[in-house]
Amino acid sequence: MNTPKVGIIIDSAASIPSDVPFLRPSVVPLSIIIDETAYLDQIDISTSDIYKKLKSGSHSFSTSAPSPAQFYKAIVSVSSKFESILVITVSPKFSGTINSAKVAIDTYLEEQTNPIDIRLFDSGSAAGGEGLIVMEACKAAMHSDSIDEVERYAKAASEQVRLLAYVDTLYYLWKGGRVPGIAYLGANMLGLKPLFEMRQGKIIRHGVHRSELDAIDSMTVLISDNVTGNDIKACVMHADALEQANQIVESLNASTLVVDQYITELTPAMGVHTGPGTVGVAF
Repeated sequence: MNTPKVGIIIDSAASIPSDVPFLRPSVVPLSIIIDETAYLDQIDISTSDIYKKLKSGSHSFSTSAPSPAQFYKAIVSVSSKFESILVITVSPKFSGTINSAKVAIDTYLEEQTNPIDIRLFDSGSAAGGEGLIVMEACKAAMHSDSIDEVERYAKAASEQVRLLAYVDTLYYLWKGGRVPGIAYLGANMLGLKPLFEMRQGKIIRHGVHRSELDAIDSMTVLISDNVTGNDIKACVMHADALEQANQIVESLNASTLVVDQYITELTPAMGVHTGPGTVGVAF
């Protein structure tokens, strides 16, 4: 196999397995801000430590996009090893990451005498959905020297990828100003598990469920009703909820819907907004 010519840069909002069996992307971390102290996502603090602090309820949390300087540094590093670069970012609905990436790319192109071809791609997704798109691009980069083709694979994946997830509680979404207080209080009193879908940058609600098992069953049915073909790939992700993630895998296996799947932790860049207990499937 030839040495890859197209490099991939992503942000840490993407959930990908630690043992990617092909081209490994360069990851630019978002910052997790805990009690006004910024930590680089998955570098300065571990995923498990973040979820432990979230569960304690004694800390304030927020996130911030990578700076243009962070992206610029990654571009310079990756450009020394590849002939072109595809930068894939989380949907702008969740972060201003894409804006920082654009500033960095523009700066690089202005400053370099002979700049390489760099493309910016909005995944329209996040977490495992973004991860599946990244993995398709990375696989394409292993077999093609053309950034046009790698970008086509990313675009095709982004048009098909869907992400289903339920949250254990609306508390964290309410605290972050993403849902009204009345919705949080109602769901909390009844112990309901809201189920959401992300598709091409749009958020779709799929009702509320009285238990984790009901939410998992609903996700399995939704996947069954909406997949075609027999080569379905899935990323099962969780925020400190491995048992529930395994239940989803068992449910998918029983339905024989998915032939290629992996479990990964929900990246803290997303998990601090949805909270521990969040479980989802990207497919």
